Amino acid sequence: MSALARALIDSGRVSAGELARCQARCAQRGTSLPFELIQGGSIGSDALTHFIAETFGFSRCDAFQLDATPLIHGLPPTLYQDPRYLPLAQNGQQLLLAMADPTDDALINLARFQSGLAIEPLVADSQLLAATVERLKTLPQGPSSDAAKPAPATETGAVDDAPAVKFLQQILSEAVERDASDVHFEPFEANYRIRFRIDGLLQEAETPPPEIRAMLASRLKVLSRLNIAEKRLPQDGQMRIDTDQGKPVDFRISTMPTLYGEKIVLRILDRQNARRSIDQLGMSETQRAQLLQAIRQPSGMILVTGPTGSGKTVSLYACLNELNQTGVNISTAEDPVEIPVTGINQVNIDERTGLTFAVALRAFMRQDPDILMIGEIRDFETADTAVKAAQTGHLLLSTLHTRSAPASLERLRQLGLPAFNVAGSVLLIVAQRLVRRLCDCKTAETTIDETALSAAGFSNDDLEARGKNIWQLYRPVGCKKCGQTGYKGRLGLFEVLPVSHDMQRIILANGSTLDMAAQARKEGLMDLRQAGLAKVMAGETSLDEVLAATDPW
Repeated sequence: MSALARALIDSGRVSAGELARCQARCAQRGTSLPFELIQGGSIGSDALTHFIAETFGFSRCDAFQLDATPLIHGLPPTLYQDPRYLPLAQNGQQLLLAMADPTDDALINLARFQSGLAIEPLVADSQLLAATVERLKTLPQGPSSDAAKPAPATETGAVDDAPAVKFLQQILSEAVERDASDVHFEPFEANYRIRFRIDGLLQEAETPPPEIRAMLASRLKVLSRLNIAEKRLPQDGQMRIDTDQGKPVDFRISTMPTLYGEKIVLRILDRQNARRSIDQLGMSETQRAQLLQAIRQPSGMILVTGPTGSGKTVSLYACLNELNQTGVNISTAEDPVEIPVTGINQVNIDERTGLTFAVALRAFMRQDPDILMIGEIRDFETADTAVKAAQTGHLLLSTLHTRSAPASLERLRQLGLPAFNVAGSVLLIVAQRLVRRLCDCKTAETTIDETALSAAGFSNDDLEARGKNIWQLYRPVGCKKCGQTGYKGRLGLFEVLPVSHDMQRIILANGSTLDMAAQARKEGLMDLRQAGLAKVMAGETSLDEVLAATDPW
């Protein structure tokens, strides 16, 4: 007796006699047990599919996914002729297989033998599955026709002429080609919008044809191995495709149910970002030297602060790349791990299972660590564990969400850390922002007077140097290269604050953020606004960009 048959009997949904009769018909007709149960009226189609998914933990395959099923290059035609299963997509050496009964190990072994691939089964409505297989058999260029073999694959094995697959391949390749950081798929009542985030701003991309819009979410979820049938709750995952340029690219996917369907956002994971060095961040020579001195300490805490999307992870990995040597043990806890790095032990945080930053950090402490990185300090438990690690011979790197470096010291106290712990553990804080880099089409800006420049933060010496044409103010123009925006790429603005003895004394005296900011200025700190104005004087960005991204102290 199969696992499904036993589960149905144990649940009381179907009697042993009914199952015996259905199994006899399966043997005679070559059909699946779910198909015969539904045909005989023993159980409803949706109820049975739901029962299989819930009981055995399989993801469900919906009608849209079956309708959009392409032929996969290289698979034998026999895999498309059995009403009990149907190939959906190939991910490397794994074949996603829609099955009426995914508990049928004998059938899985047969598909594994025929395909030469590992099998990942999904549960599908048996009647829809059988109807899809019959439809494919009758196509003049179906899988059994030698005259029309599938075209070479362009996306995880799918044939080039499958409309949804072809459109997604085109859109994702274009996003990578245009250096987008994110791709947004947004369904609305009367239209469907796709946008790319390029240099921090969203720009509209091509609109998908109406006939494939309903298939895009299912296709993306299959590629990311998410639950196709789950449309009521958000899901997260990852996927990899080869672009039209032949470049393998990783994506992080997030789905969200909205009023008119699932909105999906893909984050393009650039492995090159994880390989940047500190020299490539764009810090001043003084800031770079201060950061290098801090990460070479045997213990203590280094914090990077800034809003979401300000490049904090890139800065942390630049530090880890400097430290990643054979003689040290480096462990990180991230939410999630976006880019794997050889030589670093990386852990995905999963709060649903109880694997929080604090839990991971405590486990790291039992694994003989030298250097630790946690994605974010967001509560007292994590902050307290991090401080204990930093005070017991470990170098710890992490992030905070604050507006400036001095404000980060105050934030740690607000989380509940005693002032002496903050003063005794934090070595250095980096605050940062990203601004757009001017394209080569930039032109001189002559309309801003000295009063406005002085109000923006330029010193009298800066203005005097401008009057002598030592530096020039520029504004964006727009050309084909930059997509008429006037900007191409982004650059970082940094505020680097070492925690000196004088700063420690202010912390211990429960000084305010203003007190710490005053001490930082006294010690010569270049704040974010000053760092931005330096980039303006270097002709790298516009004054508008800096004013929008920074606040004056």
